[in-house]
Amino acid sequence: MENMYHTTTTARVISETGSLTEFYNLTNKLSQTRFVRFTGKNDEADNIEWRFTYRGRKLMLQYNIYTGLSLHTSNIKDSKAAEKLAEKLIQ
Repeated sequence: MENMYHTTTTARVISETGSLTEFYNLTNKLSQTRFVRFTGKNDEADNIEWRFTYRGRKLMLQYNIYTGLSLHTSNIKDSKAAEKLAEKLIQ
């Protein structure tokens, strides 16, 4: 199986010490309070990436055992939306 890692232009760190439990809590929060539907997932032993669309913006939530939790976008235009969503997730 070929590894496919998401190439991003911007990343917003949510928690440098984020755990896998926190990742799943955030995905649950996104789906229940922001009505997000996940469009793709890449689950590896040390890296998990779940892609979704939020208000027309393509974003990705990532958990990495080395870097923690972060929110990514592949388009610089979407970085402002990612920043606002990250702030809402942190609260």
